[in-house]
Amino acid sequence: MSFLRSHMLAMAGVAFIAGVSGTGPSAYAAEKTVPEAAKTHQMPWGEFKLAPRIVKKIEAGEKVNIIVDIEGTGIPIQGAEMRIGTKKGCDAANKELSAECRLVGPVNPDTTKQLAELETLLNSGQVDCLALQPPLPNQFTGIINKYAAAGIPVFTLNIDAPKAKRFAFYALNEVQAGTINGEATAKLIKEKGIKVDQIAMGSGAPDQPWAQSRMEGFMAGYKSVFPDAKFFNDAKSGIPTGKNFTTQEVLNSVTPFLTAHPDVTLFFHTDQGVEGVGNVIRNLKLNGKVFTSGFNVSGAILDAIADGTTLVTIDQGFDNQAQAPVEQCAKYLATGETPADPLQYLRPIVITKAGGQDELSVEAGRERLKAASH
Repeated sequence: MSFLRSHMLAMAGVAFIAGVSGTGPSAYAAEKTVPEAAKTHQMPWGEFKLAPRIVKKIEAGEKVNIIVDIEGTGIPIQGAEMRIGTKKGCDAANKELSAECRLVGPVNPDTTKQLAELETLLNSGQVDCLALQPPLPNQFTGIINKYAAAGIPVFTLNIDAPKAKRFAFYALNEVQAGTINGEATAKLIKEKGIKVDQIAMGSGAPDQPWAQSRMEGFMAGYKSVFPDAKFFNDAKSGIPTGKNFTTQEVLNSVTPFLTAHPDVTLFFHTDQGVEGVGNVIRNLKLNGKVFTSGFNVSGAILDAIADGTTLVTIDQGFDNQAQAPVEQCAKYLATGETPADPLQYLRPIVITKAGGQDELSVEAGRERLKAASH
């Protein structure tokens, strides 16, 4: 999910981000026959009929409009990575048919503005296939169903709307991502001979399913290496570290917690609050005695991995989450193919100091961050 709210820009409004179209010439600029499987497709939720206007555009060799609508184009890292993914997806899409792709959405998360934008795009006929990040699970079921009724395919990314008439969902499997983090953390603990007395888990949203799934996975992954590991809390009782996901909130909450619980020598955080936990460890001069692992990427998080305070972080691969549905939009419109399983889970990107098999090093993580920061 999008858990970088601590870094939201001060600006507000809706941003239509240009420059994410495919750069190369389309291999299908000429007329193209639309297969029957794309015109009419039986989905688990019922029959879908592609809008006649879209069929005419494809058959005339005109560009189809693939829109990626996300909750916040100005959210650092997420917004930039999704822009990169939209462009990569569009380059691939243009091998199937002629496509124009745009990343849109409010600058900062604003449900009312995002919904109004989706209504405007629908009513003005600006969308031929939609990749959508709802703000919360099932929050945009109504507008998704409107798109489907209008003959526009919809794919969700990052946050799902399983009750809606969407075609497929692209994101991390939160339990799996947490498990991978737990395993990687435990292996480093074992390799370095670090003594861990007790493990605590915290989150900016400990009551949310995504956070609880990550904690559940982390516990399972860690215990696969250390079966007798002692946890201060479980997945349902994560320590709240600040609902606005700010570093200051983490400092205010985790500093007194670690001070009061000297037996806690490993603190897992479900989101970018891991940056704040690293700061707390350094501020309390607990380097080499207390460690942390978590999710998301920033320069400070990578610095903490480099100095050994943070052991593991998960880059959610926001670029991959945007790229996949753009490519699938083109595939459906060109061939009528849909994923066999509507839950299309993507493998998380694991970052450790040295990297390794299925892991990125800090330096490789910095390169991804640099690309997403421009």
